[in-house]
Amino acid sequence: MKRTISAILGILAITMIALAPSAHAAETPTGTVDDHGNRIVFTNGGLTAMFEGMGPRITFYDHNTLTRSVQQVNFRSLIEFNDTDKNGVFESNEAVTRAVLDEARWTHTGFYGLPGGSGVGINFTLADPIMLSEGHGTLAPGSVTLIVKAYNTTQTITVNGKPVTISNAEIKLDFVVKNWPFVNSTNMLALQVNLHSSTEHYDFEENTGTQTVDGSHEETSQTAEHELSQTHDVSQETRLSSGPITASSTIGFFRFVNTATVTPPTGAAYSVPVTASFKSGMENDAGETATFMKLYLAYPNFQGTLVHDPSVGLGQGLPTLYLIAAGAGIAGLVAVAVIRRRHLQVQKDSEHK
Repeated sequence: MKRTISAILGILAITMIALAPSAHAAETPTGTVDDHGNRIVFTNGGLTAMFEGMGPRITFYDHNTLTRSVQQVNFRSLIEFNDTDKNGVFESNEAVTRAVLDEARWTHTGFYGLPGGSGVGINFTLADPIMLSEGHGTLAPGSVTLIVKAYNTTQTITVNGKPVTISNAEIKLDFVVKNWPFVNSTNMLALQVNLHSSTEHYDFEENTGTQTVDGSHEETSQTAEHELSQTHDVSQETRLSSGPITASSTIGFFRFVNTATVTPPTGAAYSVPVTASFKSGMENDAGETATFMKLYLAYPNFQGTLVHDPSVGLGQGLPTLYLIAAGAGIAGLVAVAVIRRRHLQVQKDSEHK
């Protein structure tokens, strides 16, 4: 009798896995322009990504799951800063001037096919000038471009001589800044990326393990931004949802390559390091005041054009339904996974920095 029950459970588990939709199944990406909703929608594999306001504010989720967990990545602003403590990362007390990107008007190219039929792309470009804060000049139209690409299948591309893998449940972004009007030649530039998730918990991958941060509580103005201690991988990852491992089949992420490419007005292109810092705080984000995670990607001073390669997407998790079907054996494996994951996590305290 026990053998019969085990066999039935095993067959049921295999059947449900075979029938279940995969977030990474090969599909041709599609895109639509919703003029009424003032947004552009990308669908790629199990990923749906909406560019709200037809600009750099992205809401994305797995459309294959019943329990939909929504994440947002907002390219909020560019901030020039004076790195007074020479630690190479942005801290809010070092800000000199800024341009708010998500409140500006953007134009787009419409969707186009990628070379060799490998996927679909669309470009967003800053349409109007932005007055920099503190009276430090103007960011000209066309100075910022977001090149968005979605691939049919998993691709390995080369960025600054290093391989970077992009899945088909992922949106690759080329963030391009041209001729930033630096106040002086020693200041650096930071891209503020606001992260939102359904849980407001974030897993930062660091070289010491995974640090889990609660983004639902605002840190004080006296708390400095926390430096992200990067791993040795080319791509650095922040997971935007860290609920129980059995709660959802997918987890959203934001990734960025740890180098950027600078093309000067004259001479050859070269690569520069990209550093990062983060802090939870309250801010008016696209007309809504909320507490969320602020991630700052910092670039050295440059002349000409800078191109950086972040991405957003879905990572495979473990659906609750499969655990029920598979019985105690798979549940045991999940328990091991949970223990290992908890062992890696390092809870943030007030003395992190």
